[in-house]
Amino acid sequence: MKWHYSHQDEQHGPVTDEEIKGLIAAGNITPDNLVWCEGMAGWEPVSNVPELMPSGNTSEVAAHAAPAAVGSMSAYVEDSTLSQAVVYSGFWRRVAASLIDSVILSVPGFILGIVLGLAMVSGGIDDTEVVELTGKVVGLFLGWLYYALMESSSKQATIGKMVMGIKVTDLEGNQISFGRASGRHFGKILSALILAIGYLMMLFTQKKQTLHDLMAGCLVVKKSQ
Repeated sequence: MKWHYSHQDEQHGPVTDEEIKGLIAAGNITPDNLVWCEGMAGWEPVSNVPELMPSGNTSEVAAHAAPAAVGSMSAYVEDSTLSQAVVYSGFWRRVAASLIDSVILSVPGFILGIVLGLAMVSGGIDDTEVVELTGKVVGLFLGWLYYALMESSSKQATIGKMVMGIKVTDLEGNQISFGRASGRHFGKILSALILAIGYLMMLFTQKKQTLHDLMAGCLVVKKSQ
């Protein structure tokens, strides 16, 4: 069985039964720390999970789990190497970032819309449908550049994501390319078309990925402090 546990407001794991018992025996995890494994309805304090309490020779158990206890900010992974713990962004944090970005994009979009409309009317184009269609195309172009350029930059995040302390990475935690960021952005169209189920998928996927995250091979994670 693989366990995940919280420490200093960050999620760690997965670790085995023996490893987490050793961390508890060594004092690296206290009864107040939250733990979770597949099959549990939600995160629970260690004190509420009797089977995790170490039995027998606790020093022996702790020694067995020593590699997992090296550094409170590291997670033990299956190939017996240590890596920085990854904390995936939650649903509401991403929603808040999206709302901030929408407000930011609305300002230049509004200004460009007025300028473009006036220019087209002064040029003799007074067909309302043509003007509106042109405005929508310009809006799509502006949104694409905003998301793709910023998420493929060294910041790995739009302004909204930066405010909310999250960023976009590939599956190995690296900066993504402009092409991949573009694919992820346009993948949002499919996520929205299927009744927004593509967005809600992050509530059920292991790494909290939406459909467009899965399509582009990306993750949205909290920035390390």
